[in-house]
Amino acid sequence: MSTSDDSTDAPRPWDPAGTQPRHDPDSLLPERAEPLLPPDAEVVESDAVDEDGGDLLPERHQPAGAPAVAAAPGGSSYASRFHFLTGALLAVGVAALVGIAVLIVGPSATPKGPPWSSWQPTTGGVDGARQVADHVATEYRQNGEQLVNVETNGLSFRGIPLSVALRQDAAQGGNIQVHEDSGLLYQMCGLGPNCSIEHGKPSRPRMLLLRREGLELALYSFHYLGVQQVVVLIPPARGRVQTVALYFRHPDLQSEIDRPLTASLAPHAPSVKTVTQSPDAPLVSHVTSPYVFTLAGSSFNAHGFLVLDPYTAAKDNQLQKQARQSAAAAAAGAAAGATGG
Repeated sequence: MSTSDDSTDAPRPWDPAGTQPRHDPDSLLPERAEPLLPPDAEVVESDAVDEDGGDLLPERHQPAGAPAVAAAPGGSSYASRFHFLTGALLAVGVAALVGIAVLIVGPSATPKGPPWSSWQPTTGGVDGARQVADHVATEYRQNGEQLVNVETNGLSFRGIPLSVALRQDAAQGGNIQVHEDSGLLYQMCGLGPNCSIEHGKPSRPRMLLLRREGLELALYSFHYLGVQQVVVLIPPARGRVQTVALYFRHPDLQSEIDRPLTASLAPHAPSVKTVTQSPDAPLVSHVTSPYVFTLAGSSFNAHGFLVLDPYTAAKDNQLQKQARQSAAAAAAGAAAGATGG
C-alpha cells in the first residue's frame, strides 16, 4: 500500500521532537553590515594625492574592519628627494655661518711686518727721551770709549719752556719762523770744557758720526715719543763754545719714520774710522746736511726762544769771537772784583 515514491515526494510533517531546528540557522547570524565600498570599487593606495596635493583617502579602510591609522599627509614618491635636498641646504647654511663666525672672531690672517726697531723706550715724555738718550749714546764709540754723553730735559732750559725761532738767511728772505710744537732738546757733551770731546781731533768723519747719532736720536723720538721737533746740540772742538745744532721736524724725516730703522741706519753704529765706509753714510750726509744750524742765541722771559740760523763757517766764527770776548770781559770783571778795583 505504501510506496516509496509517494513518501519521498510528500512534505515532511513538523517534528515536535526537535529533529528540525526551531529557527532558521541563518537567522541566528548577525546582519551583515553594508560594505564601505561597492563591490566593483577600486582600492586607492594611501599615498595617492590629487593635483593640489590633497589626500584622496584620509583614512584607509579594510573591508569589514575598523579604519586604519591615517597616512601622513603630503606623502609623495618625491619625499625622499625633498628630504635629501633640504638636509643638503641646511648643511650648506651651517657651513656658511661657521665660516662667517671664523672670519669675525678668528685671528687675523694679515701678516704683521717686522718691528720698527729691536729696542724701544718703555715710557713716554721726558723719561722716555732720557731712555732714548742713554741707549743711543752707548752705541757710539771712539777707540772703545763712549764718544759723548747725551742729556735732555725736554725742550726747556732751567725749567723754562723753549720755542724754536728759525731764522732764514737773507737770500731766502730773512724771515723768522717760530715753532711751538711739542719737541725735545738733546745736548751731546764730551768730558772736556764747554762739552768738548777731550780725546781725538775734530775731523769730518767725526762730525759725520755725530750727525748720524743726532739723526738716530730724532728718529727714535719721532717714532716712539710723538714729538714734532727735535734739536740736537753738537759738541764743539776744544777751546770753542757749543754753537752747532741739528734741527729736525717730523715731516722732514717722514720717509725714514715710516720704514724700519735698519732700512735707514745700519744695525750697529760705525766708529770714527769706519763711518765713511758705512753703507748708511750717503743717507746720513744727505739727510742731515740741510738741518745743520748755528745756535745764534737765546731769549728768556716767561717763555724762551732758541734762535737757530742756517750754518755757515763765517757765522760760526763770528759767534766764537763774540763768545771769547764775552768770556774775557767776564774774567776781567771777576779779577777786578777780586782785587777790589
